[in-house]
Amino acid sequence: MLLGEDQMNDNIADLVDSRTGRQSRSIYASEDIYRQELERIFGRCWLFLVHTSQIPKPGDYFRTFMGEDDVIVIRQKDGSIKAFLNSCTHRGNRICRADRGNARAFTCNYHGWSFSPDGALAGVPLESEAYFGELDRTKFGLIPVTKVAEYKGLVFGCWDANSPSLDDYLGDAKFFLDVWLDAMPGGSALLGETQKMVLGTNWKLPVENVCGDGYHLGWAHAGAMAAVQSMDLTGLSVGNSGVDLDGGLSVAGMNGHMVLSALDGVSGYAFYPDPKPILEYLEANRQTVIDRLGEVRGRQVWGAQVNITIFPNLQLLPGLNWFRVYHPKGPTQIEQWTWAMAENDMPEAVKAQILENQCLTFGLAGLFDNDDGDNLTACTEQSRGWRTAQMDVYTNMALGRSGKREGFPGDIASGLVSEHNQRYFYRRWQEHMMAETWAEVPTYNINSLTDEEAEHA
Repeated sequence: MLLGEDQMNDNIADLVDSRTGRQSRSIYASEDIYRQELERIFGRCWLFLVHTSQIPKPGDYFRTFMGEDDVIVIRQKDGSIKAFLNSCTHRGNRICRADRGNARAFTCNYHGWSFSPDGALAGVPLESEAYFGELDRTKFGLIPVTKVAEYKGLVFGCWDANSPSLDDYLGDAKFFLDVWLDAMPGGSALLGETQKMVLGTNWKLPVENVCGDGYHLGWAHAGAMAAVQSMDLTGLSVGNSGVDLDGGLSVAGMNGHMVLSALDGVSGYAFYPDPKPILEYLEANRQTVIDRLGEVRGRQVWGAQVNITIFPNLQLLPGLNWFRVYHPKGPTQIEQWTWAMAENDMPEAVKAQILENQCLTFGLAGLFDNDDGDNLTACTEQSRGWRTAQMDVYTNMALGRSGKREGFPGDIASGLVSEHNQRYFYRRWQEHMMAETWAEVPTYNINSLTDEEAEHA
């Protein structure tokens, strides 16, 4: 039985404490909580739909999900992009079963209703005989995604008409997104087909694992790192040689978006068997990127290991060069979709190397993904019991040790080993879950706050 709205909000208020880093384990298995997530997070936030490189021509389409809503994204004749529910307005069947392609129309297998790429109802079998010519087609077009917008190749959709613009939603995270999307004049693209994996984990766990958990790298991935590491990583706060708190940044305070970044300009390619071709590409183009993005991003961040999280379920790793979205399939299961990503100006041989290495490290049989999948599944399974659901878990590392850093947006904790970002992730989750409308979701400019205010904003 689902909880009432007031009771649910009171419950959510008790389940996360960002000041101590405590989370109740019930948030990983509760059906009641999950149903509210679909409404207040996946039904409200801007969600990644497609990269423009995947639908370059009119009529090109890509099928994806917004929460558990099946959606088709379609390039229109005029070059614009629209998205619709993949559901026939007659009896609700899917009208598209393919993952991607090009189509003049979409026809339902059940009764043959067909729809044009602009969503209009184009054809109805036996319309004159069965409906006596009285069917108003204008009332039965596909249901459009309320808002669709693009940022430098990334196309997002949002169901909430009262949400901020995509530009405002991304906010300060664009400072880091541009390190991949706009570092080189040719922009970026996704490589290969969608690599889909079903995992028995709650969707929040893989997001928090990537958004800020540098703690697990030297332990959970010790074997994988030993197998593929090809560069010196002593400057990073990972591994078995201790914690170097100057080895990178944990950046949060950007309204739910987070970044974990090294600052050496090369470490993103430390897990390539032969990094030489990519390092030569970085060296040859470094000044171009500095001219476009400035000294800090061009010299320190571009080429470094960078984990970017766009709340709630999109993650990009320039350097290791993978791009990933998590589609929830109930409170204890996800579909994890992954692509390799590359800059269009990269030589074809480098792009091929990136795709191959992405599959080796973070693909369906990837060395790192197997480590993470096992751990995250176990964390979910161990939260489903009657007694374990009453327990808490903690992201309380480096509490109160963050602040502003010149040249960067956000509230920043030094080093890659920190749970600073995870605390901000769960705080943003809680803020959305307790807000009945977008107007009630807090926003804050972290650069205007004192250090103490930033930690507890």
